[in-house]
Amino acid sequence: MGDLRKRVGSAAIGGPVTILLFLFLPPVPFLLLMGLVCALAAHEWASMTQVRDKVTLIVLALSAFVPLYMNLPSLYPVWLLFSAALYLLVMIVRPIAEDPSINQNIGRFLVVLLLSQVFLCISLFSFYRLKVFDPYAPAILLLIIWASDTAAYFSGKGLGRHKLAPMISPKKTVEGLIGAIAGALVVTLLFHRWMGMTPLSAAGAGAVIGLLGQVGDMIESIGKRVCGVKDSSSLIPGHGGILDRIDSFILTAPFLSYYLTGFLR
Repeated sequence: MGDLRKRVGSAAIGGPVTILLFLFLPPVPFLLLMGLVCALAAHEWASMTQVRDKVTLIVLALSAFVPLYMNLPSLYPVWLLFSAALYLLVMIVRPIAEDPSINQNIGRFLVVLLLSQVFLCISLFSFYRLKVFDPYAPAILLLIIWASDTAAYFSGKGLGRHKLAPMISPKKTVEGLIGAIAGALVVTLLFHRWMGMTPLSAAGAGAVIGLLGQVGDMIESIGKRVCGVKDSSSLIPGHGGILDRIDSFILTAPFLSYYLTGFLR
């Protein structure tokens, strides 16, 4: 009951605040907010994997926003390679005490850096692209995912009989996945005119968002199982950490951004 109270209390406060920020922040302050979320999530990833140079990791991860903001997508892969090389150069030139685990530490750093730049930076920058496209699009995506997660929870709880991926996420069921897809589809249809979609294209987008939201959740579940933790952190009472809250957007935000600004335009 205590965890439920914490969960409901956090949602009652954090939900409206998040919606207001997503609705009314202008594009540049909104991008700064996404940068803060990225920094917190990267810090959680570093803590889960016991990466030592957390500040360096966060700075290099956030640097990936630069080519994205400058609209230089072809430079992005080069930037990923450069940031990894820059870290190795720093490790070479700075004096380091004798440490037999140095190679493992560097390896963990590079893996987490790459994951942060790909899964975190691209997805959170996609929210900014949605904000530029339509001031209300990021908030609409929030509502779609919240509806999808809620439908997945209740359909899985009440109807779940068939395990979806028991070795990855034991609680997920096929019925929950169907609920997630249905919930996302319904809310996307409700807002289809607002986002300039036909009912058919909105139905397709909603179904894909519902599916990708669950895949993103499973990606984070894999990471937590590898690290042996239940939650990415205890930052949000009853809900875990930032990574636990944004995992459904890892794939859905880039997809909707491309769907609206690339595929339909």
